[in-house]
Amino acid sequence: MASTLRPEESQERVILSELYEVAEQYEEAITEQRVLLEQKPLSVSPYRALYRLQQKKGALDQAWCAASALVFMQQATAEERALHEKYRVKGMPLVKGRLTNELWAKHLIHNEENVYISKMFEMITPAALQAKLAMLKAKRELRELDKRLLQDPKNSTVTFAKTFFWAANILGVHAPELYVRSDIPGSVVAVLPPASLAGQTVLTGFQPQELTFICGKHLATYRGEHYIRTLFPTQAELTIMLFAAVTLAAPNAPMPPDMAQQIRMTAQELARYIQPVQLEGLRSVVKRFIDEGAKANLKRWNYAVEMTAARAGMVLCGDLDICRKVLAWPADVARLRQTAGEKAQLLADLLEGYVNIAISRGRQAMALYDPTAAAIFVAPEMATLRHARIDVELQGQHTRGRTVVETRASHAEFNAHFAAEIDADKARSIIFDALFQEAGR
Repeated sequence: MASTLRPEESQERVILSELYEVAEQYEEAITEQRVLLEQKPLSVSPYRALYRLQQKKGALDQAWCAASALVFMQQATAEERALHEKYRVKGMPLVKGRLTNELWAKHLIHNEENVYISKMFEMITPAALQAKLAMLKAKRELRELDKRLLQDPKNSTVTFAKTFFWAANILGVHAPELYVRSDIPGSVVAVLPPASLAGQTVLTGFQPQELTFICGKHLATYRGEHYIRTLFPTQAELTIMLFAAVTLAAPNAPMPPDMAQQIRMTAQELARYIQPVQLEGLRSVVKRFIDEGAKANLKRWNYAVEMTAARAGMVLCGDLDICRKVLAWPADVARLRQTAGEKAQLLADLLEGYVNIAISRGRQAMALYDPTAAAIFVAPEMATLRHARIDVELQGQHTRGRTVVETRASHAEFNAHFAAEIDADKARSIIFDALFQEAGR
């Protein structure tokens, strides 16, 4: 009763959980610990309690998950670490089934992913895609993809491609066309017409198990309710699309005055392409949305969708350590905001602005360039350095300002080193340890 009346009182939940445990009511004790984790996701004690409770309940898989989280946070006991290592996935996971929409909703969709926003976007996405393609064609901005680079789901020998199509099948997501280009840097990105383009970064240097996370996280963006972010990645664009969806179904609904013209124009364009069955579904969702107060926080929805995608990657790879490379993710921003220190919010705002650059360009995380270079100075042993000749082009009419790198000794006198390989986990640890230390001051 006390925890129901005052759910924010964490100490009462701890006591309740202990009482349930003594009474061997393990399911109720686990529920209390999960609430504690929702309040403080980085708190160690609930994970440890969940590990113990799941062990007593005989739920080995769930106990292993709690142990994995403790190992990831570097807070595991010898026993917890031993269980984690004993059952840790090594190599490609052996998967016996595929995810259904019901399993997505129950286990992967983040609880802050507003269902009304998701459903409205799902209803208008086919029309929005057609409208966007028509606009790009009219402007002659629709890129032609080289069919020679298209990967065959059944016959491709490219490791990334095989992992990509395997992941799509397991996640129950319709696999888009996949093109690979080893001549350009970059990860895997969604492009138009609907397809994925894999660059040099993901074609070499990753183990198959690591690729499962990358592919899973990327493919989650192709779910019907999420794909709108690929078409319109910025907060302002998504806001217009959301109000356009509402306007399409309920023309007299209020809208932001400063966006009214754009919203009406967008709604009119969507009306040209939306199918009757989608419009009927949209009207039903919008009616319930308005009846329940029309409350929507797009910023939180955007963050929740990012977390949902990360969960999809985690399900496939089965290893928290693989979920991090030398990248800054929205989750890092959230962790930084929870740090108790005068500078925490300022640093979180700065990091969020940096990460949002990647998100606005259709990527899910931002590479840490300068911080990684600084980390190599701190711990040079974590990188494999190679000689090179590096110059800046100053004369070319079209190439002025570009960096020119020559790695062949027979063609140039070396004047620099570059990092060809790096221990990404160690680099990330050095960077974020320093950031959190500064935030905690």
